[in-house]
Amino acid sequence: MAEAVICSACGAKVRDDRLKCLRCGEPLVARAKTEKAPARARKPWMTIGIAAGCLAVSGFSIMLLGRATNRAVQTPARPAAPSTRAAGQSADDGLDVPRNSPDPVVASASDLLAGEKAYESGNLESALQHFQATVAANPNDARTLNDLGQILVRLGRAQEALQYFDRAVRAEPGSWAYQFNRARAYAQLQQWAPAVDGYRVAARLFPDDYATQYNLAKALQASGDTNAAIATFEKAIQLAPGQPDFQLSYGLALEAAKRPRDAAEAYRRYLELEPQAPDAEKVKAHLAELQPATAAPAAAGS
Repeated sequence: MAEAVICSACGAKVRDDRLKCLRCGEPLVARAKTEKAPARARKPWMTIGIAAGCLAVSGFSIMLLGRATNRAVQTPARPAAPSTRAAGQSADDGLDVPRNSPDPVVASASDLLAGEKAYESGNLESALQHFQATVAANPNDARTLNDLGQILVRLGRAQEALQYFDRAVRAEPGSWAYQFNRARAYAQLQQWAPAVDGYRVAARLFPDDYATQYNLAKALQASGDTNAAIATFEKAIQLAPGQPDFQLSYGLALEAAKRPRDAAEAYRRYLELEPQAPDAEKVKAHLAELQPATAAPAAAGS
């Protein structure tokens, strides 16, 4: 039976009999490249950075203030929108002498590297301009379109990002990453129907990815389909039983489904996995509140 290995590029758990990581597409360590190699190495954040950001659960205190069954997935605060002026300046400097135009492939690679460097340094506006220039040079390149979509989502401009994810998906509909990233953009916009549809496609492409199952469950719960959300949380937990946040979200869904006993068990499991969690005391207090409800069935049967 195949063992699981961790991809050194993105941290995904992948079967060791695979040549490439199904999540980010990079070759697994110590394996020969028997497939066509990607045109360029990719930074992990550009491919699945949003996936990791999705895994955070909002503070448990929010749950205690109001536990609506249609809770929206918590999204990052939106920074101020940067300038959208086109990147690059005109090459015409007023001279009449002939000049050689730069190689568009070289120029694109230069913008790509500059964009990644700007992103890593925290200069998101500069990164956006470089990625816009990269897309202008490679308008049909799926990875480049996905990169621009990612930076726009990072800037809180998910609606604008959708057009680039759409084009990336049309170019490579079998890409897990592009399907996932588009679904994530819809989730940020709280458009739950297309978010659910997108995560379902991503889950079919990569059924063993715990992040996909978890985010699908969150979107299902936010859309009001609590029973489907519970079943999907269970899949995510089966794939990643050591993830404490999964247990917390699972407990919320179980409680919304009027299953306090099961919810309490999920909360206890959360505390076992992360006893020093910042919200541990709130979870313990809520467990105490659930005690009458969890004891009621036993008392009724006595």
